[in-house]
Amino acid sequence: MFRKGISYIFICFYWLVIAPISFLIPKEKGLTIVTGKKNGLFAGNTLYFFLHGVEHNKNVLFLTRDKSLAKDHPHLKDHIICYPSMRSIISLLRASFFVVDHSHWSLYYPIYFFLSIRAKRIHLWHGLTFKAVEKGIIIGKLANLKARLFRRLIRYDAVISTSDFWTENLYKKYFLYKKAINCGYSRNDVLFRSPSHYDLTMVDKSKFEFLKESIQDGYKVVIYAPTFRDIDRSDAFSNNHLDFESLNNFLKANKIILVLKFHPRNKRAYEDRSNIINYDKSYDVYPVLSLSSLLITDYSSIYIDYLIVDRPIIFFNYDYELYLKQNRQLQSTFLETIPGAVTYNQSGLEQALVNHLINGEDPFVDQRQKLRDISYENLDGNSSERIYTCLEEWH
Repeated sequence: MFRKGISYIFICFYWLVIAPISFLIPKEKGLTIVTGKKNGLFAGNTLYFFLHGVEHNKNVLFLTRDKSLAKDHPHLKDHIICYPSMRSIISLLRASFFVVDHSHWSLYYPIYFFLSIRAKRIHLWHGLTFKAVEKGIIIGKLANLKARLFRRLIRYDAVISTSDFWTENLYKKYFLYKKAINCGYSRNDVLFRSPSHYDLTMVDKSKFEFLKESIQDGYKVVIYAPTFRDIDRSDAFSNNHLDFESLNNFLKANKIILVLKFHPRNKRAYEDRSNIINYDKSYDVYPVLSLSSLLITDYSSIYIDYLIVDRPIIFFNYDYELYLKQNRQLQSTFLETIPGAVTYNQSGLEQALVNHLINGEDPFVDQRQKLRDISYENLDGNSSERIYTCLEEWH
């Protein structure tokens, strides 16, 4: 009760003191503030949107609470602002646009919300999915009202979609917004080109080069990128659905390198084996996707992105029923649209890998292309530029 009372006091303070200050400070035309998840991580759509802006001389700044970002990336330091510096506060007050790709930013950091209250808010989200998200996991009118009051849910001036299909099946169902724009996702631009210096900003460069060399030596690269489990943050290895030693022997015998890219919220991390590479959760995997011959996932939205490279996908759904019960409800269309083999144990997974990579079978190519065609209005690698153009035309 005490904490709730304090929360109400802060809400009143923000509305009565902080918000009015914003109306006294003139906005800077085109100034775009971008922030990442948690304390301002370099990741996902906001990272690539920001990097494109820097590379093409846009009026863009990245907001973070991580003081090491500017130090670790000196080529970007002039475009990184660290809260609570005076520069960050003035920039928020003067921003024309505030760009995010995740939930909770306005709940955890309400000061961002109120300092930038006059800026147009743009949501890039972080993944096309058939899972319930945002208002889809807030049940009941009272809970919905509370979520709006405490800024767990806010109305965006625009959400960035990839097609009318996803506007209907994701954004209209689960988001509050004024308009949806089919610009495409910034992070997918790298799938259409050889990675530039900017694209490799958050890539594990040593492992990236190792994988390139392995391909030259005749190996196939496979990426395993499962989603997280809300309840215990477990994975297929910690739950004994996959065995490291036997799987590594299988991969070695078939000249396959398996890259483990677990969700950032996954509980465990693992050491490398000869043919199993742990790609650290903090690194960006998108430039690596283009190196791979196949993707293994489960309920993660990454498979929608992988449709762009048009290579086989295996769905390793070892805990399907339990996942539905304990984690997230999936729309019925999920099972109707997944364009790949579904496996439930290690032997089935290994057989699917043999079918695709050794025997050259690909029976799901038509299903992938069909889902890709309805998922992407534009397949050209120019998503970031389209978003910036939309913002420039907004004035």
